[in-house]
Amino acid sequence: MFVHQQHLRHLLRPDQYYSAEQHQAELRHLLHPAWHPVAIKADLAKPGDFLTLQLLDTPLLLRNMDGELTAFLNVCPHRHSKLTDQARGSSPKLKCQYHGWEFDRDGRTGKIPDARAFRPWDRENSCLRKFRVDTCGEVVFVCLSDETPALRDWAAPFWELWNEGFGGDYEFSAAWEIDFSCNWKVILENSLESYHIPQVHPKTFKVFPEETNAWHELNPRFSSFRTIPPSEVAIRIQNWIIRRLGGRITHEYWHRVLHPHLTFSTMDSTRLIQCVLPTSPTTCRYRSMLFTLRGSRRNPLAYALYRFLKMTATFVAKKVVNEDGVIYEGVQRGLEASPHPGVIGTREERIFVFQEYVRNACKGPKALTVLEDHQVPDVANPVH
Repeated sequence: MFVHQQHLRHLLRPDQYYSAEQHQAELRHLLHPAWHPVAIKADLAKPGDFLTLQLLDTPLLLRNMDGELTAFLNVCPHRHSKLTDQARGSSPKLKCQYHGWEFDRDGRTGKIPDARAFRPWDRENSCLRKFRVDTCGEVVFVCLSDETPALRDWAAPFWELWNEGFGGDYEFSAAWEIDFSCNWKVILENSLESYHIPQVHPKTFKVFPEETNAWHELNPRFSSFRTIPPSEVAIRIQNWIIRRLGGRITHEYWHRVLHPHLTFSTMDSTRLIQCVLPTSPTTCRYRSMLFTLRGSRRNPLAYALYRFLKMTATFVAKKVVNEDGVIYEGVQRGLEASPHPGVIGTREERIFVFQEYVRNACKGPKALTVLEDHQVPDVANPVH
């Protein structure tokens, strides 16, 4: 049940997966304006708790300031030192590690050692740069742009799904990051198609679903894939556990992407949000956050089953990511040598929507130019 019944044009050229110009255009037009999942509330549960991370080209310090989650550029305005090099921790004051300058919840200076040495005081240029923070369920998001709509509006197509899936009956299980030697779009596009399953996932997913068991929804801002997994032993065991946890069984697997870089996978037992971020034109970081069904039952059996489900779901999710990871570098090396225009099959049609989004969002002639010189067919009319 694909939308298109003929293959589609590959809208991005191979060089748009490694050129510095394209990389800068995507940072500016796609990724800086986006909201990014960076943590869960439990990471910053108490006043003074903090963590640091590199988000795109920006070092961030996230901190619980007396119950309010804040995000600052992790750079002191005094002499440009990072405020802290610790990955995470807790401290009573937000203080620079170098000279001890202190800052309040708004990023304004507090106690400054030997403050008389800095008269007259340039208060306006002595503040920390602050970024927007918001939450959905238990997930903490940061946005580097002041122009982007609020998180609820930006994530509107999936807000309710996220809010229910990142908490409530689903408890946080694990988070992990992996660096890959490929352009970020290689990973995103791989997640948008099931065509690679028999070759790349012979021990997990095994076979791709037939078209009659694969539903695609295509939208300029997002796309979705739905299927009903075969009733194998593992699925039957999962359903038995879900019933005893008091969960709901739909028998459906969904994979959704919110452009440019967020994917959300759901089964009755799990909710998995993943975010891929470029670290250079040819490298990226893949962040995953897994939530597992806890359900409504509170008894020893339910708790034991939840623990088993959490352990199993984390193992399988990491295994699938690692299986995909084997092919990424080869895809990247191929892109850097390819003379071909590329082609997109109907099973891969969600990639066409993503490439169209990238092409249209990135301003500038190179980002908007399709391979006009190659003889590739026009997009087929959708079948409704």
